[in-house]
Amino acid sequence: MQIFPRSTTREKSHSKNPERKQWSLPDTPATRDALAELVALPPAPPPPMLAVKPKQGDTPARKPQHRYVAGKDKPLTINPPHPFIKAVDDELVLRGMAYGTRKSYGQHLRNYFDWLREKQIAPEQATREQIREYLVQLAQSGTVSAAYCRGARSALIFLYDHALKQRGKVGDLPRMKRPQQLPVVLSREEVAKLLKVTYNLKHKALLMTAYSAGLRVGEVVRLKVNEIDSKRMQIRVTAGKGAKDRYTLLAETTLKILREYFRAYKPKDWLFPGGERDDHLAESSAERVFKDSLKKAGLAKPATFHTLRHSFATHLLEDGVDMRYIQELLGHGNIRTTERYTHVSESALGRIKSPVDKLTL
Repeated sequence: MQIFPRSTTREKSHSKNPERKQWSLPDTPATRDALAELVALPPAPPPPMLAVKPKQGDTPARKPQHRYVAGKDKPLTINPPHPFIKAVDDELVLRGMAYGTRKSYGQHLRNYFDWLREKQIAPEQATREQIREYLVQLAQSGTVSAAYCRGARSALIFLYDHALKQRGKVGDLPRMKRPQQLPVVLSREEVAKLLKVTYNLKHKALLMTAYSAGLRVGEVVRLKVNEIDSKRMQIRVTAGKGAKDRYTLLAETTLKILREYFRAYKPKDWLFPGGERDDHLAESSAERVFKDSLKKAGLAKPATFHTLRHSFATHLLEDGVDMRYIQELLGHGNIRTTERYTHVSESALGRIKSPVDKLTL
């Protein structure tokens, strides 16, 4: 903006210069007062920002996700692990143990080394009595399960037998007895109610696939699109517990929901992708989906995502399916693991009458 001297204002009150793209105003008190008023105004708010998807090359680098993917092994920790933990992990790798087992052993050893550090004891110098003291404290803590104590003992056996070559320090220590706990099972009506209140299509497909095929949470979130065989009506489970592959059922009802889900979400690689398209849904996210649906359904049972697997096995047993077939569908290595569902089968209990019903009262 240009202000002319007063001598020019009588000829013309203002002028326009298209070439320089400007207006010229006369140098008068009124003009100066108007400009001062404009300058004194608060700045105009910025225009609203529009969310623009970044270009392919501008995507910020993501922190690596250390989840197990079948065929793509990942390190136990980002930082270099303790040399003894690495020695145990190398032994487990050579034996073909699953990533979950390796991760569990690593955590047990880290806890054990923390306990030794407080007592200023080097792992290789710990005596049998000190190792026993650690396991006793663990069992008496009241904060861990019997299975956790058994896992800690197994990790210590690998540490001293294979990494430190000090056999006999742990192997003859007693193994904590595993309590005979019955699984929590939902009735068919409760499963139906759970699925009805799951309105999100992806969440419903997730829960229905897990229940109808008897899948563990880690198995269902790691399903690939190409593992759904609609021609043979089977689902291929790759690298399940114990690094075992197996086939299980693909129900007609589940296939209809999956096709509807495919049309809406168009998954490419993972059947149930997570926040990032190149990674699968996290197990913790699947657990939250189940808990939310359980709450919406008003079910008060202490159920978890794994309850869907228990319910699948129990309902098959009630339908008269042979125990050996159920064992294969679940991927159990021992038939005794499958036999525990006989304790919660309604059909078995329904055929037995209590003696009080035969009393004349």
